[in-house]
Amino acid sequence: MASFDKNLQHQSPKVFAMVAGEASGDTLGADLISSLKKRHPDAKFVGIGGPKMLAQGFESWFAMEELSVMGFFEVIKHLPSLLKIRKSLISRLLELKPDVFIGIDAPDFNFKVEATLKQNAIKAIHYVGPSVWAWREKRLVKIKQSVDGVLVLFPFEPAYYHRYEIPVKFVGHPLANQFPAKPNSEQAKLKLGFQSSDKLTAILPGSRMSEINRMVDTYIQAARKLTEIYPDMHFAIPCVHQKAKQRIQQAVDLYGKGLMVKLLDGQSREVLEACDQALVTSGTATLECALMRKPLVLAMAVHPISYWIMKRLATTQWIGLPNILANKTLVTELIQENATSEKIAISLGRIIMDSKLRNEQISAFELQYQELKQNASELAADAIDSWMK
Repeated sequence: MASFDKNLQHQSPKVFAMVAGEASGDTLGADLISSLKKRHPDAKFVGIGGPKMLAQGFESWFAMEELSVMGFFEVIKHLPSLLKIRKSLISRLLELKPDVFIGIDAPDFNFKVEATLKQNAIKAIHYVGPSVWAWREKRLVKIKQSVDGVLVLFPFEPAYYHRYEIPVKFVGHPLANQFPAKPNSEQAKLKLGFQSSDKLTAILPGSRMSEINRMVDTYIQAARKLTEIYPDMHFAIPCVHQKAKQRIQQAVDLYGKGLMVKLLDGQSREVLEACDQALVTSGTATLECALMRKPLVLAMAVHPISYWIMKRLATTQWIGLPNILANKTLVTELIQENATSEKIAISLGRIIMDSKLRNEQISAFELQYQELKQNASELAADAIDSWMK
């Protein structure tokens, strides 16, 4: 009889609890649910998720938007409601006792949930390891106490976790699956209203207004200087929203007289496919540029105090992901006082005319694309299954 009960228990549907805090996490969560369903068709998925996870049959106990708070002061303002949600979520999960909890990104929210569940013998896994390779590696001491496993996106990350004896699995970067195997620049140019033969430089000034306000005037001045060398150069600038577009247009009016420049509503992916080279602020845009196999120059400046803090905490000598992945200075990085219009124009000029430099970047980006283009959700589901056992 005991054996029969055990079999029944073994056959009961799995319960996967998940928390995603923003749109990128919702996409990861939806793909992961799809892969887990293949292995556990009767499984139940609960927690906090967005529309893509809901479309997979996920049961969200709170609206994901309530966790999507950006910036230090915004977090402080919303802290009471965030803490209330987290307390309620932990209480429900301790009562439910899911087979596993998967925190998708949102480390400030999820690590506390994971630590509490792990202490109560519920498996806790974190999907998208925090950037310990960029700063504050010592966070791994605390992370070890909070999780039973971490799923990471970059091939250089497992080494950090191995040093602290944390179970880890490299699953590839889901972004890589969204980029074409063979980008078609000519076709993309025509779609955006350019001639297929046009020389085109993309300018990606960032997604936050603070980045745009700080850099866009310099970028437009650099574009103006570049046209002194290449008078037939065209420019495309994807704008994240109307406010950004107005600010960029203001910079063009002030510093871009005579520039052949087109401001677009979003369409950053299309702009990257169409361009011959790009000028990019740091962040995910540098990785997207590499995944589209387009030569680039990285130029950025932040508030001096922010830069001082970053320098003190940084554990890598580079800011751009293509350089970190290559473990060398593949892409020119012009940071702080080096991010001048003159230096940007000269660096862009170099990757236009120096075919050796240009081809070195493109070849390295092709390798990075192949390395990151894994079947992330399938590999993640495999790792979760093995850690649950």
